[in-house]
Amino acid sequence: MSWSHLVRKSILIALGFSFVLPRAAEAMGEDIIRNYVSRQVAVPLIKPSWGNFIIHTEPLNKLYSLRSYSAIWVDDNGKPNVMFDSLKAVFMAADRQGLDASDYWDSELQSLYDKVQRNNQNWITFELASSEALVRYVSHLSTGRFDPELVDSDIKYKKRNFSEFNELAAAVANGPVSLQVNLDQLAPLHERYQSLVQGLAQLRSIKAQGGWSTTASPGFALKLGVKDPVIVQLRNRLNQMGYAVSMVGGENFDAEFEKVLIQYQAANGLMADGIIGTRSEVLRSLNYNVHQRISRIEVTMEKLRWLPRVLESRHIMVNLATTEFRLWDEGKQVFYFKTINGQPFRRTPSMRDAITFVNLNPTWTVPHSIAIRDKIPALRKDSQYLEKNNMVLLDASTDERVDSSLIDWSRASARNFPYYIRQMPGPDNALGVVKFPLQNPWAIYMHDTNEKQLFADGKRHRSSGCVRLEQPLELAAYLLQDQPGWDINTIRNFVPMSAYDRRVVETERRVNLKKAMPVYFVYLTAEKNADGRIRFVEDVYGQDYRLQKALENKRNGNETF
Repeated sequence: MSWSHLVRKSILIALGFSFVLPRAAEAMGEDIIRNYVSRQVAVPLIKPSWGNFIIHTEPLNKLYSLRSYSAIWVDDNGKPNVMFDSLKAVFMAADRQGLDASDYWDSELQSLYDKVQRNNQNWITFELASSEALVRYVSHLSTGRFDPELVDSDIKYKKRNFSEFNELAAAVANGPVSLQVNLDQLAPLHERYQSLVQGLAQLRSIKAQGGWSTTASPGFALKLGVKDPVIVQLRNRLNQMGYAVSMVGGENFDAEFEKVLIQYQAANGLMADGIIGTRSEVLRSLNYNVHQRISRIEVTMEKLRWLPRVLESRHIMVNLATTEFRLWDEGKQVFYFKTINGQPFRRTPSMRDAITFVNLNPTWTVPHSIAIRDKIPALRKDSQYLEKNNMVLLDASTDERVDSSLIDWSRASARNFPYYIRQMPGPDNALGVVKFPLQNPWAIYMHDTNEKQLFADGKRHRSSGCVRLEQPLELAAYLLQDQPGWDINTIRNFVPMSAYDRRVVETERRVNLKKAMPVYFVYLTAEKNADGRIRFVEDVYGQDYRLQKALENKRNGNETF
């Protein structure tokens, strides 16, 4: 907690004792609340020798101004009312939304509650502290607890401030009975988040029943035809995860068990070979305890709160963790296919962006870092590397072509490389035959690839940061469907389809979209499938680990934003 936030909390607590208040009935007047929240008020705190403090009241003023500055949590006698009972119930059930109740109902609010019960002259401090806790709760619920860019260097989302004060005031005005339901509407409303709320409830139910046991390897590979008692345990465990498999087979690794195992492997990012080895990633995946899985869902929900509360009806979402692409239009999933994303040491950033045009037959200007790390070593081994890969060397200052045979590649380095490398259009281009530029400053975009065989791999974190697409031509045709002359057949005729396509490649063509397509790169290691089963993939980037540490170690005190 920052010192400024600690100071604000201390001042708010001191408010109730800094003035001699009138009788409670008179104290309920709106002027008292207005006096505290409608401006910044300097109030001494035990008169420290080094100055006064400032109460930052902007969010409270936004709430109370919509209520004509009337009290919310106390009755005419200055005592906690039924609205506060409902508020406390909301706080105590914060774990439903993957939040921590102690961030809202803490020892200080409990102390203020006890004090106002004994002496109603403390009502104003209790009133404002309760509202501050409410604003903190809805802010965390709607926009997340942390500034995303401070969590990890590859997270590029901008922190959103809570701004739905009209909805918050309406939720409060509707009374205590519906407070929980109405506040829930301030959480992300898209299906990805809401499905995890349900999944979290399921896991908490399993935890309440004792969780699940771990399964040890028998010391040899389990595959079709093998018989072992551990298979009975695995049948139970798969059923518990929602993968229905009959118990009739017992200890036998039969065809039905193999089929369900392959389904589990494929859904959870594992090698889908129907085999459980002696050091199997299948057993490691199944043996994560229920607390670890709950934590993984809570981390994922925090990330989803960084996105807009309501996603556009038409958007693209690339899950960097599962290496999958989805496109929704009018709420319907139009595309689902595989992607290849950045390697763990060249991570694709999490961010929101947009496609505004498509490049057909693109050239590829090799990023300087890749030229230094990859291309110079290749040229040292083979001076004809550029010619063999349809590349040219250009002077960085003049953009003129340079004869690469004149360069002493053994001496080339980051310090003395005033050139850049460009790969010309063609089927062997690293970007393939279509590129989907984005607007970010990090040169991250989506594109086709000349290494299509990589999509068959179960592990697809193989790129240098950009996102390679399994169905780029189909996507291009869909994005350009309202542009005359660019249907799928026209696009296929315009671009070379393979290395055996000997047509003269036309120059790069830019085709603008009539309407920008929002794009989300997200890193979600937990999600609910369309079939209702929760799946988990490994934290290849380590992003979940870093965020989990932040969630465990940070206590937000009375910070509102």
